[in-house]
Amino acid sequence: MTEPREWKEEDVGTVIEKLVTPSGTYYNVEIVRAYCQVCAAEFIGPVREAGGFIGGHECYHAWKFATEMDEDGGLTV
Repeated sequence: MTEPREWKEEDVGTVIEKLVTPSGTYYNVEIVRAYCQVCAAEFIGPVREAGGFIGGHECYHAWKFATEMDEDGGLTV
């Protein structure tokens, strides 16, 4: 298994021929930089994980906005 590592700005654009993770083996994986347009959190790492980072932030912020606006989704007590 590939050892975990800290991805850095200079790694962005690099293509990793083989990346072994607990979830599986990835081939020809690009290292990318992604950021959240709402809170400016940033991520540098494999493109597959960048998708999770973006999707996770999107869900979190949708939830946060809803709770701040006291939306109850039609469920009232």
